Amino acid sequence: MICTLHYRSFVDVDDLALNECTVHAAQHDGARWWHLWFHVARDSDGQPDTFVVPVNPGGPFRPDGPGGKTWSLRRSGPDTWQISPSINVLDTREVHPGFHSSLSLWHQTPTIVGVPGSERWTTDVP
Repeated sequence: MICTLHYRSFVDVDDLALNECTVHAAQHDGARWWHLWFHVARDSDGQPDTFVVPVNPGGPFRPDGPGGKTWSLRRSGPDTWQISPSINVLDTREVHPGFHSSLSLWHQTPTIVGVPGSERWTTDVP
């Protein structure tokens, strides 16, 4: 399923409202990448929850990215970006690309709207 997430710039993850997201730089052991944080209602029971996946802005899905499985995040309009493949968060908190399971907490292919062109992650490495 495709859902719409509204982008918030320079916001703390704990301040995200339902169906909002933000992108923050991440690093570990010298590796750097971007994290997409999003606050959504779980598909399993409708309760609000916050999830995170590594993303590769402007690039392809990378099963071996620096942050682990790294989702493609590509511009699809002037202020709109699209995730690929779908994000599937299992009840174990593991995240799988496009894997279908009845144990999913949340399984969607988000479109992100309201992204300012000035966001560093849209043109730069973390």
